[in-house]
Amino acid sequence: MKWLIFIYAIVILTIGAHAKSPSGGYAPGHVKCPSKKNLLREAKSISSDENKWLKERQKKTNQALINYLDNANLTDFDAKEFFEKNTSLSVNIGLAFSGGGYRAMLVGAGQLAALDNRTENADSEGLGGILQSSSYISALSGGAWLVGSLAMQEWPSVQDVVMHNPNDLWNLTITRQLVNQTSIFGLGIPLLTANLSEALTHLNHWQDADGKGIGYDLKSKNEAGFNTTLTDAWARALAYQLSTEGKDEYGSSATFSDIRNKKSFANHEMPFPILNALARQPDSIVYDENSTIIEFNPYEMGSFDSSVNSFIDIKYLGTNVRNGVPVNGTCVEGFDNAGYIIGTSSSLFNQFLNTLACDDCTTLNFLLKPIVKRVLTKLSRSYEDVALYKPNPFRNSEYATPGKLVKNESLYLIDGGLGGQTIPLATMMTKERAMDTVFAFDNDAWSNGSSLVATYARQFSEHGKSQICPYVPDEQNFLYQNLTARPTFFGCDASNLTDLVKDGVVPPVVIYIANRPFEYMTNTSTFKMTYTDKEKKAMIQNGFDTATRANMTLDEEWAACVGCAVIRREQERRGIEQSDQCKKCFKNYCWNGDRVIFDRTYYTPFNFTMTGKTNKSMDVDTLRDPYLLTGVSSLLKKRDINEVSMHLSTEDDDDYTEKIVPIINP
Repeated sequence: MKWLIFIYAIVILTIGAHAKSPSGGYAPGHVKCPSKKNLLREAKSISSDENKWLKERQKKTNQALINYLDNANLTDFDAKEFFEKNTSLSVNIGLAFSGGGYRAMLVGAGQLAALDNRTENADSEGLGGILQSSSYISALSGGAWLVGSLAMQEWPSVQDVVMHNPNDLWNLTITRQLVNQTSIFGLGIPLLTANLSEALTHLNHWQDADGKGIGYDLKSKNEAGFNTTLTDAWARALAYQLSTEGKDEYGSSATFSDIRNKKSFANHEMPFPILNALARQPDSIVYDENSTIIEFNPYEMGSFDSSVNSFIDIKYLGTNVRNGVPVNGTCVEGFDNAGYIIGTSSSLFNQFLNTLACDDCTTLNFLLKPIVKRVLTKLSRSYEDVALYKPNPFRNSEYATPGKLVKNESLYLIDGGLGGQTIPLATMMTKERAMDTVFAFDNDAWSNGSSLVATYARQFSEHGKSQICPYVPDEQNFLYQNLTARPTFFGCDASNLTDLVKDGVVPPVVIYIANRPFEYMTNTSTFKMTYTDKEKKAMIQNGFDTATRANMTLDEEWAACVGCAVIRREQERRGIEQSDQCKKCFKNYCWNGDRVIFDRTYYTPFNFTMTGKTNKSMDVDTLRDPYLLTGVSSLLKKRDINEVSMHLSTEDDDDYTEKIVPIINP
């Protein structure tokens, strides 16, 4: 049963009205190749399509940023004049949402709502307009469920999805679980015997009344000549759970390249979406910070890492190529199924052999451990625990460093956060994209800054030749200096970053915002598979709080301080001195570079104050009335939150202890 929990959960897909797979379903189909003879390019820049789209998007982000800066009440600053003095100016803002299952999706949804000027009162009580001012948005795993879901559905506001939801989206209640609860006890034998095919029949919608369903979809893909793995079943299960039925069976034929034709994307009304995955070497289950990072965007799939150093047109994934040239003159479309791409970003089944059944692992008892190890080993050896991209789109790429990854006929991808970078900064913070400011939302259960530390370290590796990242402290200093309990700016002064500049591109200012409680304990387990409606809204509400400093109650100038960070790089380029207001903001929020040297491991206090942490208990009787989104707060009253279980994990997700704790003092 524990194994099935591994098929943990969530998001996405499409309305289903514009299906693009030539088969009309989940299976890819053969098509005539495009006029260009080579589908591959070298990763020495962003694509011409991305560049063209970005220029049009920036026409809208500029005006949106002017509006935001005006609303933020920056003193001694004229936003319109700032842009008019340089007509070619475009401040490049990015948003990065971490992984972490439903937790990351829901907390991230609240944070996204706080940045969206379509959210009621977000202009006055949040950072409304930052979303409209952003050029890029990246995500992985649970964050990819959030971003992918919205991108495939014409980019609705979170408020519309949660409060005005005619299609029952994001229903995470027990009735919508992935596993059929009526046959749960029948899972024992197939799991004990590692019979994956039989185990998968216990998924909801494996076979619907009309004969279609997940099993039908996987069979059709196999019959079309493409092998399937556990990730295919996972991806289709997610689509059934959190997408609308539409005309194509819950997005069975919707592709990620369909985003190009979505009105919200074609009209540049949303940021440019990027999803991350990690490549696993053939004949290995090892993954780490040096594993190749693969990105998916509406135009391409590829990597700036030297091991691949190539991008291919995502629309033609599944085409048998050598160095980008179709082998037999025919191409494939429909392999880039939207659910499959999003499922790939969250395919962490490979992790379980390393974290549950290893010799030193203690999560399972001595009786269960060998059984689980046998099941997982069988899955791994047969490559069932990965997302399979066969044929390998980068096979024999002339741009890649020679190695197994590009010589193998198959490409094996896994969850984008398994290499330690759970916040997808590596694909956004590249010299090719030249970001000015990046919001890094760390929605781990117990955030400790380790993802940002990993991103910083990777820029010095061969694979990180394109990455740029400002200086950050180690994990212990993140905790000791309370950098996870309140927002923190990194890279505030470009003059201190000269050793990190690559090809003239300075690392961006990073606005780091970590998951923490204000009105609800949102450090739920990554493997928590169900949320009641009250729990879901409480998670979203607390996410809103983390992004807005509790609706500006902790700092009424928070929106202005964010504005100061956003314009900082352009001010430095022009030699403009900061205003006194911005200097004060930077004094309050910028990491000053201090590092404390510890002679032993620092154990952070486990409860939160408004601005830090404490070992004292938190008093539920003084809970503030919730005030997140107008609409959410009208449904989620104080008494509702008190009725919801609040979890405080004292260990990591894989082996955590639940403890009922009160909410924090106001």
